[in-house]
Amino acid sequence: MHQKQVRVPYQDARAALARVAGDDAVSSVAKLRHGPGVTCEPVARVLDRALTHATQDGLDPHGLVLSAFVVEPGEGIVRVRRKAHGKADWITSVTSDISIALTPRGIYESAVVEDPPDRYAVEPTPRPSSYDASHPLVPEIRERLFEVIDPDLGVNIVDLGFVRNIGVENTTAVITMTLTSAACPLAGVMEDQVRTELLGDDGIVDDFRIDWRWAPAWTPADLSADGREQLRAVGFNI
Repeated sequence: MHQKQVRVPYQDARAALARVAGDDAVSSVAKLRHGPGVTCEPVARVLDRALTHATQDGLDPHGLVLSAFVVEPGEGIVRVRRKAHGKADWITSVTSDISIALTPRGIYESAVVEDPPDRYAVEPTPRPSSYDASHPLVPEIRERLFEVIDPDLGVNIVDLGFVRNIGVENTTAVITMTLTSAACPLAGVMEDQVRTELLGDDGIVDDFRIDWRWAPAWTPADLSADGREQLRAVGFNI
């Protein structure tokens, strides 16, 4: 199984994979990349990566078949668009979440399937939430999170609307958070800031955990009034 988020509309990604499902995986990459017919380079790259991993595992890529797939609408990726004269706003890229399965041809052809599936789905097991959102420490934890700054936007994560919920589980702070994108490269930086604020020399808990949530996706509507004012002050058109 190989999973990837791509910047392709759900319908286009699904149609591209449906064209090559059941075909030799190497030929499928070529067809998705060069035709004949409609091509889809982002989906070709997903299949290409899956073949690379299969090769590293000792499998012959020419003996593999694209046996199944699942395509689901992904969360939109919200990015900052910088304009002239110091102005900025947001743009959203449509994405799809793709999972594909490659199977050795011999196994694929010998499988007895009365109704062959055209999807490969994996249902994640949700993590149970057992924290106390009414714990007396929650207000102070929230107050300290105002000191955690998104390095790119220069605004704290509370006013940006990244903090969805706060609770305490035993002596561990549990913070439900999102970001403008699940692929944000600054997630680790902000997590380190949270660690400093909550576990530093004057720490108020023994540990913390961030539960990342990407649905619903973050939008500029999640900004607080203060967050909007801070972004307008640095040139955002919101």
